[in-house]
Amino acid sequence: NEEIIITVGAQQALYLLADLLVSSDTPVGLESPGYPDARNIFSSRSKRIVNLPIDEGGLQVNDALYGCDYIYVTPSHQCPTTVTMPIERRHALLEMAEKADFVLIEDDYESENRLHGDPLPTLKSLDRSDRVIYVGSLSKSIAPGLRLGYVVGPAELITELRGIRRLNLRHPTVYMQRAFALFLSLGHHDALLRRLSAVYRQRAQLLIDALKEHLPEVQATPVSGGASCWVRGPDWLDAAELARSAAELGVLIEPGSVFFNQDTPPANYFRLGFSSIDDEQVAPGIALLAQALRALAPPPNT
Repeated sequence: NEEIIITVGAQQALYLLADLLVSSDTPVGLESPGYPDARNIFSSRSKRIVNLPIDEGGLQVNDALYGCDYIYVTPSHQCPTTVTMPIERRHALLEMAEKADFVLIEDDYESENRLHGDPLPTLKSLDRSDRVIYVGSLSKSIAPGLRLGYVVGPAELITELRGIRRLNLRHPTVYMQRAFALFLSLGHHDALLRRLSAVYRQRAQLLIDALKEHLPEVQATPVSGGASCWVRGPDWLDAAELARSAAELGVLIEPGSVFFNQDTPPANYFRLGFSSIDDEQVAPGIALLAQALRALAPPPNT
């Protein structure tokens, strides 16, 4: 009880942390590309946002991290790429946090939706020097409307967070907390996660297969977990324009530029969500997306 606080989703958890820990001159490191609302929350407090690059192993552990007071990281399934940080890099990140004297805010984004292999230990579970504040959410695995999240950290931090939460919201609804506690204790949540993993694993494979068949000119990041796929289109592509054209055909995609914190973000990335799409709709949907993309393609030799 002393080291955990329940919040109205992970977003409120980040807001409370930013309100407590961040001032206008606090250097905060954020993944780029990364979670837009985390960027919006921390940039509303700090004028010193540091963009940190990622690769196929998530956040890169390099000299760019020096000088940050706090670093927000999504190691389980990086938002938006869904890549998972390897265990070796997790240890290296924790070592650098102690050496460079910064604190990690670990958002365990979609960790429960792992499609292949066993889950890796969280940064928080590996932390031996109180360098990690852990943020989690129950909304992704149950329903977006279920706004329950939590923060795990030192007792002193949690006490301060409770004081701030009390100023704008006494506590998340007790009825919702009680209902979910029963759902957990009866084993329904574990059963649900097993079913979701099986469904998402099959659907993700259908999506990757459809992209290879209908859109070989794009590069899709392998889906290790979560319920979306990060795609890099041809260099000439404007994903916002593709989104408009695809919507006219009944296919919805998310342009990727919103995930980059830069004045001129790359325009050719987009994200495909598959959590609410029936299996039999995946391949036809990608075929329509391919139709929309090729209609936008420049003439040859231009």
